[in-house]
Amino acid sequence: MKVFIHYQSRNASDAFEGTRLRKTLKGACEVVDVPWVDSPQPGVDVAHFLSPRDLVLLKEQKYKEGIPCVISAFYAEDDPDAAFLSPKEDAMALTKRSLEFLNEADHILVPDKRMEIFARQSGVTPPIDVLPPAVRMNRFSKTAIESKIFRRYFSIKPDIKTVVATGSYGDKKTLDLLKKVAECAPTLRFYFFGATPRKDLFSLKQKIASWHKPQNLFLQSIVQDDIYRSALMNSIAYISNDSVHPDPVGPLEAFASKTQVVAFISERPDPNLKEGETCFFFNQPEDMAEYLVALNSGTAESTIENAYAVAKSHNLIQYGKKLKQLYEALASGE
Repeated sequence: MKVFIHYQSRNASDAFEGTRLRKTLKGACEVVDVPWVDSPQPGVDVAHFLSPRDLVLLKEQKYKEGIPCVISAFYAEDDPDAAFLSPKEDAMALTKRSLEFLNEADHILVPDKRMEIFARQSGVTPPIDVLPPAVRMNRFSKTAIESKIFRRYFSIKPDIKTVVATGSYGDKKTLDLLKKVAECAPTLRFYFFGATPRKDLFSLKQKIASWHKPQNLFLQSIVQDDIYRSALMNSIAYISNDSVHPDPVGPLEAFASKTQVVAFISERPDPNLKEGETCFFFNQPEDMAEYLVALNSGTAESTIENAYAVAKSHNLIQYGKKLKQLYEALASGE
């Protein structure tokens, strides 16, 4: 059995989540002895897609080549080339192209039950399985040479403590909350790595440039994988926010890097985020800021060890076994 795993961003410097997801899928295949290729070719039994941009290629593989197709959805919503949800909505909403893309699949994988329910409510009809994301623990070793890249790249002095957050520049609610947290914790430096809607690229850059923000809040575009991993390894905390978009991989990677995770209370919390066990939830930005300042001084409680154990449980072997089972069932026509 051979699997075609496809994902290609339009600009390598902008992509990090979709690329990491593709690497994770390939790594999982390797640990369970499933051969993979990254281009269409004879002998492929299953095709696996990660981006709605590949609608035409999916149809070609499915209808012209007769190959069953799998889609991984909602794992990489901060990457504009792998996102299925609209970055401009105040609530989760599938784009029209995403809905068409998903309904062409033979099977769909989603990170958790809430996203399965959301997909069904949005009109998605093919079979759906919940497959929690996996994390490659060795990519977050603090002894790696890459651990210093983040501070060099942004010229951050060793005594400056940083906090990392990700999201969409179309999510004004998250940006307003982050701004307030930064204002209340002036001794810390906050870095927001955000996805920008392609068609609004220029206008959003203008808005961001004119946005009144505290000097300790730095708004960045999505960066390359090594810089982002280094940011996690060098920061005291990761702010997870999924009030608009799911954030299934970000917390796991923060867990793996032994970075404290904090989050604003959400109606649909990530199942890996458990109050007092793997993270701390906050209603108000002032309360989150107070905790982060205490965390920096060493006087706050931490959930890092429990969270690290959760990351270890999301290993490539178990992930690969589940993928292999699905691939074999599709290849055999079950």
